[in-house]
Amino acid sequence: MSREDVAKEIARARRLSKMVICNRKCLEDAGCYDRGYVVDANERFVLLHLVTDDIRLEGYVVLRLDDITEVKSDFDNYRFIEKALQLRKMTPERPALVDLKSMETILASVDEHFALMVVHREAVDQSECHIGSLESIADKTFVMKEIDRGAQWCGVKRFRVDEVTRIEFNG
Repeated sequence: MSREDVAKEIARARRLSKMVICNRKCLEDAGCYDRGYVVDANERFVLLHLVTDDIRLEGYVVLRLDDITEVKSDFDNYRFIEKALQLRKMTPERPALVDLKSMETILASVDEHFALMVVHREAVDQSECHIGSLESIADKTFVMKEIDRGAQWCGVKRFRVDEVTRIEFNG
């Protein structure tokens, strides 16, 4: 899909409250995708309310629009998933006060309103993600206070803002 087609499909899904699958073939392994409802988007970013494999709405992800290579709004089990969510009385919601203006405002607003975030820099290292909270942010870099697998604070690391490919939170 062209970037223009991706943007049109994202806008359509947002307008119609449709669930989508977003593929980012340039950054993810084959078979990896994000499934959810487009709850906000602009010319640079898309915010999805994620649908889990056990068919629940849980957590959010912000993706760079330029990284999305394909958007599907008609896929296997679409109607089943929609019906299951309806029976569970689960409806997609936009998280309050997440600012999609820039990667810096996304990082700052997610940090302000949610306890932890997961930051991915897949173009640098697909196998690594960073879990924690924002310590500080400047024009081109940010410092993140990280937690380890045992949920203990383990130090701080500095990253370049332009290396961030996705941010997950509230999941």
